[in-house]
Amino acid sequence: MKVWVHWMSKYQRQATHDIITFLIEQGIEIKDHDDYLSGHPGVVFSKEITSETCEQLRELSHSGQIPTLFCCDCAISGNTIWQLLEAGACDVLTCTEYRVIIHEIITRLQRWEIIDCMVNSPAVQNTLVGESSALKAILRQVVEVAHFTDSSVLILGESGTGKELLANLIHTLDARPDKGDLVILDCSTIVPELSGSEFFGHERGAFTGAVSSRDGVFALANGGTLFLDEIGELTLTLQTQLLRVIQEHTFKRVGGNAWQRTSFRLVCATNRDLRAQVQKGEFRTDLYYRIASYICHLPPLRERTEDILPLARYFLKTDHPAQDPPELDTPVQEYLLRREYPGNVRDLRASSCTHAMPLYRKRRYYSGLHSAR
Repeated sequence: MKVWVHWMSKYQRQATHDIITFLIEQGIEIKDHDDYLSGHPGVVFSKEITSETCEQLRELSHSGQIPTLFCCDCAISGNTIWQLLEAGACDVLTCTEYRVIIHEIITRLQRWEIIDCMVNSPAVQNTLVGESSALKAILRQVVEVAHFTDSSVLILGESGTGKELLANLIHTLDARPDKGDLVILDCSTIVPELSGSEFFGHERGAFTGAVSSRDGVFALANGGTLFLDEIGELTLTLQTQLLRVIQEHTFKRVGGNAWQRTSFRLVCATNRDLRAQVQKGEFRTDLYYRIASYICHLPPLRERTEDILPLARYFLKTDHPAQDPPELDTPVQEYLLRREYPGNVRDLRASSCTHAMPLYRKRRYYSGLHSAR
């Protein structure tokens, strides 16, 4: 594993030598700090935290796009740690004894190596396709949260950005042994009169038309993952009921008396601004913090235009598996890059099939006529 190291303040020469030596003994290749431009992860050491420290960290990490571990040998406040994270640090370690902090550094670097392998695996690369630095940074964070924690995840993004694909990926990478299924519920399609049954299930005869008992998503997701799409659509009453199940891990079927236990990983998604809804009193504050242990912002396609052509090629390949995918010539590429995509990736897929492919065939046809002459 290649790592660059940068010292922001003067360390004792012996401490610097010992840290470098120990990292090399663990099989880590130390690169000059100027090598951060290559995209390799890095470790930054500092004895103090100033505004200049944060600015330099932001530059070294490319605002968080390059995995960077910040190490400080002095005590720092929680607010300062957040400032370092916002400046681009993936993690912050503090310890006055460098021999202790070295072991923590090794652990973090080994984890990052595993994450890099997983990010480059077909399971991840074929789920969210793209080459932009923004997407790569998101994938690294999602892989780490999905595989190394059991945290709840809130996915924010416009329609068509791939929120359900990301939820599927989180479930796939979840390391729980013998995990259950991924259960999906679109909260925007819930009929108010049947909402209790959708979540809790019901007993036979609980209401008119309940000719048999039925499990709800709380029971179906037990041992697995529950994905609540468009959670911002839930009424305050349902939010309260959901919060209780998340906290207590128990529920009753509609019309039933027996408490049932459930345990699941919760992944939620919405295209709404939940923070604004919280401020307006339309979404419960306590529920928001329960579901948002980790927040993932999926950027719209207009903010990662470098992914348009790789995505178009991927869609042409998957939508026409019986033939070799066409090579997009310059006019077709210009058309795809010039077009707006209000529906984001979903819109691009439709455009690739209904516009780019016919345009490509038309140009091939006229090119063939010209060659025949």
